[in-house]
Amino acid sequence: MSPSYTPITPNKPNIDPHVTESPVETAAYPPLYSNKRSNIISRLGKFSTTLLLSSFFVCFGCLAFLTFLWAADKDNAVWRKIVLAGWVTRSVTITSLVLRWATAAQATICTSMLAAVLLQRCAVPLHAAAGLSIMRVENAGPWTLLNKMRTNWHISSVLIAILAILLSVTTLALQFTSTALLSQVGLATLPVFSTSQTYYGTDPDGPTFSSQIGAVRSYLDITPKGYPTFAEWVSNTTLGDTRAQHGEYPPSSTTGIRDSGTVVRAFLPIADINNRTRATEYSGFGTAVDTRVVCIRPNITNVEFTTGSGYLLTGLVDIEQKPAGLLQTPDDNGSSNYSMSFSCGFGAAASNNFSLTRGWPLALCVPSTDNSRQGIYSIMDPPGLEELGKSYLLINATSTSSVTTLDSSDVWTNLVVQATDDPTNSVTLQFTLCMTAFSAQELLINATRPDYALSEPALTWNTSTATWNTSSVQQQLGSNSKLSITDRGLFALQPRVWGWVNRPEFLDLTGGAFSTTSALDSIGSSNRMYQNFLNDVQYAIFSQMGGITANPAVTLQAFLTTVLAITYYDRVGMFDVASDSSMVVLEQVTRPLKWTAYTAVVAVVGVHLCLVVITGLVFLGMGGLSQVGGAWAAVAQLLGPATERWIGDVGRGNDGVVKKMLGVRGMKTLLVRVEDVQGRMQLVTKTKMG
Repeated sequence: MSPSYTPITPNKPNIDPHVTESPVETAAYPPLYSNKRSNIISRLGKFSTTLLLSSFFVCFGCLAFLTFLWAADKDNAVWRKIVLAGWVTRSVTITSLVLRWATAAQATICTSMLAAVLLQRCAVPLHAAAGLSIMRVENAGPWTLLNKMRTNWHISSVLIAILAILLSVTTLALQFTSTALLSQVGLATLPVFSTSQTYYGTDPDGPTFSSQIGAVRSYLDITPKGYPTFAEWVSNTTLGDTRAQHGEYPPSSTTGIRDSGTVVRAFLPIADINNRTRATEYSGFGTAVDTRVVCIRPNITNVEFTTGSGYLLTGLVDIEQKPAGLLQTPDDNGSSNYSMSFSCGFGAAASNNFSLTRGWPLALCVPSTDNSRQGIYSIMDPPGLEELGKSYLLINATSTSSVTTLDSSDVWTNLVVQATDDPTNSVTLQFTLCMTAFSAQELLINATRPDYALSEPALTWNTSTATWNTSSVQQQLGSNSKLSITDRGLFALQPRVWGWVNRPEFLDLTGGAFSTTSALDSIGSSNRMYQNFLNDVQYAIFSQMGGITANPAVTLQAFLTTVLAITYYDRVGMFDVASDSSMVVLEQVTRPLKWTAYTAVVAVVGVHLCLVVITGLVFLGMGGLSQVGGAWAAVAQLLGPATERWIGDVGRGNDGVVKKMLGVRGMKTLLVRVEDVQGRMQLVTKTKMG
């Protein structure tokens, strides 16, 4: 037998004999509402309907904006403006706040609809009826509905309870939207393009050049402030390749010869270390230097070793093997004697573990010639106007009594010599002759590297061995041939024609030489270029790289590059020639980093909106006699037979007092709901029919 509901017949109302009704009051009034089935707008009210519909658009808009912040391409102009302006955190916070307001408003309206359905279709305890009726007008959310339903639940109210529980969970969860999303917003880098006027060089006809060109300054005693990142291009041609530029040669290692190949290194006019380390692309003028070095096994003759004023070695040096690109220029008499004389100071290692802790005991000197000249030339020299580069003699010296192992490669010539002024003093020497093609030119260049490029290297002091740890600097300078340009933290210098368009008559009187290769003139001004006579840091790189690479060409190339870098960034503040340039710099920004919180928020909002739709459908299908937002209706529907005998006695009591009073009257477990009784909406009691 299904349950039925029996209305309680109202008593005849008491009429105050002192109150008389006017004709107007007793006249027939038009009906306040129609008996026709109400539509959704009339039942929800215009305000609630508008708020509910608009909140859907607000939610979709918030989700779309969050999706844009998380998923937009980093090249999107609008996204970049938001990120670079530092508005990501504020945007997420504001969007989350709007989303919370919209979903909270939906939850409030849904609570009103569920309360209306609960009062009409289900049965509620009489003491809870007033609260539920008022919830149709005003409530704090679905959790307040659960509070009223915590006792006397019935099977007919299970759907309402499930919807209320789920709405409570989603609404409360969305209160933490901002916290969740911001937990996955953090610092990252973003490439930013910019253009500017950049000072890149010195005008040879300007006052700066005129005032400085006569000043001879040695940079060999200066400790580098850092090891600036440069751009590098390495020739990948082959010997005999007709497409190769004049003076372009590949790296090679043949019997008795070590050739670095044509390596163009460009220094960028970016003085600020922060901008330089954050740059990933530079387009504009820079100073390019051909840094090719070729080392050849030499013939050493007429050697004399003295110790009176320090270790000093004199003699003649020449070569038999000819490296690629070697030019030989006979003297005016047509002589083919290309021997060079040398007078080199050096220091000899006196400990058999010297190479393990300090590198090789290398010394460097510049041989001179009074005869015919020979050497290699730069890729920048046009045909017929080649200028021979300098040659350097490298000496690796160890006291004979301390010799353990020597470099066994065929690029060195080994000699054991005794001092002419001290026959008991004997040293073991290794010689190699290195020719260079160092030439500089200010050129338009394009240099790029990936976003994840390394920062600039630095030296650290090893307290246990009392030596400089130069490994990171060596890596930048090419100690490991297996590492790519990117792995070394360098810019990839885009290929171009490196030769002079209009070669100046005097290469030394150019801005490129002024800022770089002019510093090499001081090498050879003294015959004391070894440990304790060179800057400790510069020498540490020179000697340690020699021991690690066992390649004198790469070792000398690295040492000279260091000297050029010191010179360039010492003079960058003097540059007085400017041109347009562009850069891409990695700016540190706050942006979304992970997707977990975003995915969770989208999922919760999606579930929440589905619950709102389901609640609306339930209300449309089951709450036909009830309205949301009707305050007077909510009050009037309580004034039925079930309440009229005692409702006047509780004007000053709270809900607890009313509940106790109903218990005393035996009405604590009385269940009621709202029904239409003879055209009037009122509470009726529920009775079970067996």
